[in-house]
Formats: sequence, structure tokens, C-alpha cells
Amino acid sequence: MENPLISLIVVSYNQEKFIREAVEGALAQTYSPLEIIISDDLSKDRTFEIASELVANYRGPHKVRLNRNANNLGMGAHITHLMTMCSGQLIVGAAGDDISFPERTAVIHKAWEATGRQATSIFSSYITISSEGADLGLGGTRGGHTDATLYRHQRGSLAGFLTNNWPVVVGCTHAWSPKLFEYFGPLRSDLEDLVLSFRSLAVGEMVYVDQPLIKYRRHDSNASFFAGWDDTRSFEHREKRLKWVNEKRINAYDNMIADIETIFSRNKISEVERNNLRAEATWERDKTATELRMMNGNYFEKISSVIGAAFRGDFRCAIKASARLMPLPLFRRFYIYRAKKNARNQTTSV
Repeated sequence: MENPLISLIVVSYNQEKFIREAVEGALAQTYSPLEIIISDDLSKDRTFEIASELVANYRGPHKVRLNRNANNLGMGAHITHLMTMCSGQLIVGAAGDDISFPERTAVIHKAWEATGRQATSIFSSYITISSEGADLGLGGTRGGHTDATLYRHQRGSLAGFLTNNWPVVVGCTHAWSPKLFEYFGPLRSDLEDLVLSFRSLAVGEMVYVDQPLIKYRRHDSNASFFAGWDDTRSFEHREKRLKWVNEKRINAYDNMIADIETIFSRNKISEVERNNLRAEATWERDKTATELRMMNGNYFEKISSVIGAAFRGDFRCAIKASARLMPLPLFRRFYIYRAKKNARNQTTSV
């Protein structure tokens, strides 16, 4: 039986330092037939120019297409747009700052075939690298060290996912079926890994491949954690990133609420299940919105947010949110103390 056509998309934005290696990794794929679409979201730097040069000089076996968006779309809308351009039976996603190993698509194809082509989400572990490309170790693994199974199904309930966001794909390694878009429609959030994981749990299968298939690059533009306990820039950077994440999480829960209506309309769940899932998704969305209001609002708006959470009966959210009533310098000290304490507890429990 002939191999099916697979599409590999390289999604880029302002990644001129890294795009060359990302494109070279895509072009070096051993799988065939492969359609490669290198797409730029209207970068302000030389990302598109560098990608264009590489495509113009390519003489290999793969069909390569170049795209540049007329407007900056953001990740979710960018991927949705690319889905209209893809012809493959499976879509392999790649970021413009990561590096796919040559065998990545071939291994994903084997994993897909092992499920009888039923898997709608396939992901893997990865090798973390620094901005300069230094090896920082293995990441994204699932399952115990004693599990020798190469392909591992990830199972969970929709209600559990809405509460814990688990199991979730490792977004930088994700490959998915076009069915997730044909069934549900476009993405409405830039947290595409969250929404597509929910969709796969709802109507498909999620499979983890216990093999690193990409080099995942960590750098300032994607870091959302502390670089050091006393680094003021790191704390401010974390706060900025957290605002962004919270905004996108609200969009993601709105997206999943719409997806719940889709699976209900197609008789995948009962009315009782639909109502319970909607209530859980709305609850989680409101908690995220409360934190965002606490970060952005004036003191009166913060007080109102805490009272509102308590009025909804979410006392844990109200208590957590009340910490942000402190002046920012005091909250920063409180946050660092709490982070250090959690780190010590984790070390003690190992």
C-alpha cells in the first residue's frame, strides 16, 4: 500500500535567528510523499526573507510551498488558515524556532498506521536546547521508565480535562488529523494544543510516541517562568507572559464551550453531560478571568473580583486572588517566597 500524503507546516513569526534551522529540518525529512508549507505571520524581521532563500535553493523530493499572511493572524487563526492550504491526510506541526529530526514524519506515520489511522493527535518527547543550540536534556516524556511501549494511548475524560488540562499533547511535537477541523471548525484561541487535545479526547484518539522527534528551543520569547529568585526582570517578564496566557486561556475555554455544543448537536453526549461540561468549562473560564482582572484592574476592580469569586462559591479562587490586593513589590516578595517553598517541598518529596 502506498504511503499517504502528509503535510508538514512550519509556522513562523519574528524568528530570524532560528528559522534557517527550522526550515532545514523540515526539508531534510525522510518521509515521502510529503507536502511542506512554510508560512510566515507577517514578521517584522528577516524571517520570511531567509525562508524564501532556502525554498528557492531547494532541489529535493518534497513539494514545498511558501506563504506569507497579509495580516498578522496569531497562532490559532494562522493554523486555521493553513488547514485550508494542506492536502495531507495528517498534519505535522513545527514552529519556526524548533528543529525537526529527519525521521520525525516517518515515525509519526508509523504511529498513525499502528492505530489503524484512527489517531487524531500524535505527539512525542523532545530534546530541549538553549537559544544557542546547547543540549539541555530530554523533555515531554509520558509514562514510567519501565514502560517499553513505543506508542502509548493517552486517555481521559472531557470533564477531567476541563479541570486539569490533562492529558494534553506536547504542542511543539504535535501532529493532528484534519478531522479535528472538519468536525469542529476553526480555532478561536492561540493555545492550539489545549483546544486540539480537547477535540481529540472528544472524537478521536491521542497517542504519545516515546522517542524525541524534535529539538525544542527555550529562549526569552517563550519562557514564562523564573530565571532566578532575585531577578526583577524575570518576575516582570513572568507577569507579562501570565497576562498573555490568561487572555488566551479565556479564548480557549470559549472555544471548548463551542466545541461542547458541537458534540452535543451530533449526539456524542447527552443533554446532562453537555450541561455538566458547559458548567465546568464556564467555571474554569471565570477563574482565569478573575486572575486577569486582578492583574489589570484598579484596586476597586480587584476588590470586586474577589467578592465576585466568593459570591460564586469559589472560595479557593477568592483566597488565591486576594494575594494580588497587596502592593506589587510586596506581592513579588510573597510570590518568590511561595515559589521557593514549593521548590523545597518538591525536592524533599523526591
